[in-house]
Amino acid sequence: MPRIVSLLCSNGVVNVSIAVQRKFDRVAMEWFSVLPFMIGKHQCAVPLETVIKVLPALLSTPLPGAPKSVCGLVNLRGQILPVIDLSIRFGIRPAQRSLWQPLIWLKTSRRELLLTVESVAVVLTCDPELFVPAPDPRVPCDQLRGVMRSADGMLLIQDVEQLLSDNDEQRLAKALTQTIEAGNESV
Repeated sequence: MPRIVSLLCSNGVVNVSIAVQRKFDRVAMEWFSVLPFMIGKHQCAVPLETVIKVLPALLSTPLPGAPKSVCGLVNLRGQILPVIDLSIRFGIRPAQRSLWQPLIWLKTSRRELLLTVESVAVVLTCDPELFVPAPDPRVPCDQLRGVMRSADGMLLIQDVEQLLSDNDEQRLAKALTQTIEAGNESV
Protein backbone atom coordinates (compact mmCIF):
# COMPACT_ATOMS: atom_id res chain seq x y z
CA MET A 1 0.00 0.00 0.00
CA PRO A 2 1.33 3.51 -0.80
CA ARG A 3 2.97 5.38 2.05
CA ILE A 4 1.86 9.02 2.30
CA VAL A 5 4.45 11.76 2.66
CA SER A 6 3.25 15.16 3.85
CA LEU A 7 3.59 18.48 1.99
CA LEU A 8 5.17 21.58 3.50
CA CYS A 9 3.02 24.73 3.16
CA SER A 10 4.00 28.37 3.50
CA ASN A 11 2.37 31.54 2.19
CA GLY A 12 -0.27 29.65 0.20
CA VAL A 13 2.31 27.88 -1.96
CA VAL A 14 2.85 24.17 -1.56
CA ASN A 15 6.54 23.26 -1.62
CA VAL A 16 6.88 19.63 -2.61
CA SER A 17 9.96 18.15 -1.03
CA ILE A 18 11.28 14.80 0.04
CA ALA A 19 14.47 14.07 1.93
CA VAL A 20 15.88 11.77 -0.75
CA GLN A 21 15.05 12.27 -4.43
CA ARG A 22 14.44 8.84 -5.90
CA LYS A 23 14.86 8.07 -9.57
CA PHE A 24 11.86 6.71 -11.44
CA ASP A 25 13.77 3.55 -12.35
CA ARG A 26 11.97 0.33 -11.50
CA VAL A 27 15.15 -1.75 -11.33
CA ALA A 28 17.42 0.58 -9.38
CA MET A 29 15.05 1.65 -6.63
CA GLU A 30 13.11 0.36 -3.71
CA TRP A 31 10.41 3.08 -3.65
CA PHE A 32 9.31 5.97 -5.85
CA SER A 33 7.28 9.11 -5.17
CA VAL A 34 4.55 10.76 -7.24
CA LEU A 35 2.34 13.83 -6.93
CA PRO A 36 -1.28 12.78 -7.69
CA PHE A 37 -3.78 15.18 -9.27
CA MET A 38 -7.16 15.14 -11.02
CA ILE A 39 -7.98 16.00 -14.65
CA GLY A 40 -11.71 15.56 -15.18
CA LYS A 41 -12.53 12.15 -13.73
CA HIS A 42 -8.99 10.90 -14.38
CA GLN A 43 -6.60 10.28 -11.49
CA CYS A 44 -3.14 11.20 -12.73
CA ALA A 45 0.30 11.77 -11.23
CA VAL A 46 3.75 13.05 -12.11
CA PRO A 47 7.06 11.77 -10.73
CA LEU A 48 7.98 13.88 -7.72
CA GLU A 49 11.49 14.57 -8.99
CA THR A 50 9.96 16.63 -11.85
CA VAL A 51 7.87 18.85 -9.52
CA ILE A 52 9.21 22.25 -8.51
CA LYS A 53 6.11 23.62 -6.73
CA VAL A 54 2.35 23.58 -6.65
CA LEU A 55 0.99 27.09 -7.16
CA PRO A 56 -2.42 28.69 -6.75
CA ALA A 57 -4.26 29.73 -9.90
CA LEU A 58 -2.48 32.40 -11.93
CA LEU A 59 -3.77 34.50 -14.79
CA SER A 60 -2.19 33.51 -18.10
CA THR A 61 -1.69 35.52 -21.27
CA PRO A 62 -2.73 33.84 -24.55
CA LEU A 63 0.12 33.03 -26.94
CA PRO A 64 -0.78 33.39 -30.63
CA GLY A 65 0.55 30.52 -32.74
CA ALA A 66 1.02 28.18 -29.78
CA PRO A 67 -0.16 24.55 -29.87
CA LYS A 68 -3.75 23.93 -28.70
CA SER A 69 -2.55 22.30 -25.47
CA VAL A 70 -0.72 25.52 -24.49
CA CYS A 71 -3.42 27.73 -22.98
CA GLY A 72 -1.09 30.68 -22.37
CA LEU A 73 1.99 32.04 -20.65
CA VAL A 74 2.63 33.09 -17.07
CA ASN A 75 5.35 35.48 -15.94
CA LEU A 76 6.59 33.95 -12.70
CA ARG A 77 9.26 36.09 -11.02
CA GLY A 78 10.56 37.19 -14.42
CA GLN A 79 10.53 33.69 -15.88
CA ILE A 80 8.07 33.11 -18.76
CA LEU A 81 6.43 29.68 -18.41
CA PRO A 82 3.97 28.01 -20.81
CA VAL A 83 0.74 26.71 -19.26
CA ILE A 84 -0.23 23.24 -20.52
CA ASP A 85 -3.79 21.90 -20.37
CA LEU A 86 -3.62 18.09 -20.21
CA SER A 87 -7.35 17.74 -20.80
CA ILE A 88 -6.76 18.90 -24.39
CA ARG A 89 -3.99 16.29 -24.81
CA PHE A 90 -6.38 13.63 -23.45
CA GLY A 91 -9.21 14.82 -25.70
CA ILE A 92 -11.55 15.56 -22.80
CA ARG A 93 -13.47 18.74 -22.08
CA PRO A 94 -11.32 21.26 -20.17
CA ALA A 95 -12.48 22.20 -16.70
CA GLN A 96 -13.77 25.72 -16.23
CA ARG A 97 -11.00 27.85 -14.72
CA SER A 98 -11.50 28.84 -11.12
CA LEU A 99 -9.75 31.00 -8.57
CA TRP A 100 -8.69 27.91 -6.60
CA GLN A 101 -7.49 25.78 -9.50
CA PRO A 102 -3.86 24.79 -8.84
CA LEU A 103 -0.95 24.72 -11.26
CA ILE A 104 1.90 22.23 -11.01
CA TRP A 105 5.28 23.77 -11.86
CA LEU A 106 7.32 21.07 -13.61
CA LYS A 107 10.84 20.73 -14.94
CA THR A 108 11.40 18.69 -18.10
CA SER A 109 14.69 18.14 -19.92
CA ARG A 110 13.71 20.91 -22.38
CA ARG A 111 12.01 23.55 -20.23
CA GLU A 112 10.04 24.42 -17.12
CA LEU A 113 6.27 24.63 -17.53
CA LEU A 114 3.01 24.85 -15.64
CA LEU A 115 0.35 22.15 -15.77
CA THR A 116 -3.30 23.06 -15.10
CA VAL A 117 -5.07 20.54 -12.88
CA GLU A 118 -8.38 20.46 -11.04
CA SER A 119 -6.97 19.37 -7.70
CA VAL A 120 -3.75 18.06 -6.17
CA ALA A 121 -3.49 15.29 -3.58
CA VAL A 122 -0.71 14.49 -1.10
CA VAL A 123 2.53 12.95 -2.31
CA LEU A 124 2.52 9.16 -2.51
CA THR A 125 5.62 7.06 -1.94
CA CYS A 126 4.96 3.69 -3.51
CA ASP A 127 6.30 0.21 -3.91
CA PRO A 128 7.47 -0.45 -7.50
CA GLU A 129 5.41 -3.65 -7.46
CA LEU A 130 2.30 -1.44 -7.84
CA PHE A 131 3.69 0.19 -11.01
CA VAL A 132 3.09 -1.10 -14.56
CA PRO A 133 5.50 0.63 -17.00
CA ALA A 134 4.33 2.17 -20.29
CA PRO A 135 6.04 -0.33 -22.64
CA ASP A 136 3.60 -2.90 -21.23
CA PRO A 137 0.73 -3.62 -23.67
CA ARG A 138 -1.73 -2.89 -20.85
CA VAL A 139 -0.62 0.78 -20.98
CA PRO A 140 -1.62 1.95 -24.48
CA CYS A 141 -0.70 5.65 -24.30
CA ASP A 142 2.65 7.17 -25.33
CA GLN A 143 2.02 10.11 -22.97
CA LEU A 144 2.29 7.86 -19.92
CA ARG A 145 5.23 6.40 -18.06
CA GLY A 146 2.83 3.80 -16.75
CA VAL A 147 -0.02 3.19 -14.35
CA MET A 148 -0.03 2.49 -10.65
CA ARG A 149 -2.54 0.91 -8.31
CA SER A 150 -3.50 3.04 -5.33
CA ALA A 151 -6.09 2.85 -2.56
CA ASP A 152 -8.32 5.11 -4.70
CA GLY A 153 -7.95 3.16 -7.96
CA MET A 154 -5.52 3.53 -10.86
CA LEU A 155 -3.16 6.49 -11.24
CA LEU A 156 -2.04 7.46 -14.75
CA ILE A 157 1.64 8.37 -14.32
CA GLN A 158 2.43 11.11 -16.85
CA ASP A 159 5.65 11.17 -18.83
CA VAL A 160 6.50 14.86 -18.41
CA GLU A 161 8.82 14.67 -21.43
CA GLN A 162 5.73 13.92 -23.56
CA LEU A 163 3.49 16.74 -22.29
CA LEU A 164 4.45 18.54 -25.49
CA SER A 165 5.12 16.54 -28.65
CA ASP A 166 8.22 17.42 -30.69
CA ASN A 167 5.96 19.29 -33.13
CA ASP A 168 4.24 21.15 -30.26
CA GLU A 169 7.64 22.00 -28.78
CA GLN A 170 8.75 23.51 -32.13
CA ARG A 171 5.50 25.49 -32.49
CA LEU A 172 5.82 26.77 -28.92
CA ALA A 173 9.44 27.85 -29.47
CA LYS A 174 8.47 29.67 -32.67
CA ALA A 175 5.49 31.41 -31.00
CA LEU A 176 7.68 32.47 -28.05
CA THR A 177 10.37 33.81 -30.39
CA GLN A 178 7.80 35.78 -32.40
CA THR A 179 6.31 37.24 -29.22
CA ILE A 180 9.72 38.28 -27.92
CA GLU A 181 10.76 39.77 -31.28
CA ALA A 182 7.47 41.69 -31.44
CA GLY A 183 8.32 43.11 -28.00
CA ASN A 184 5.10 41.94 -26.39
CA GLU A 185 5.25 43.52 -22.93
CA SER A 186 1.96 42.02 -21.74
CA VAL A 187 3.55 38.66 -20.88
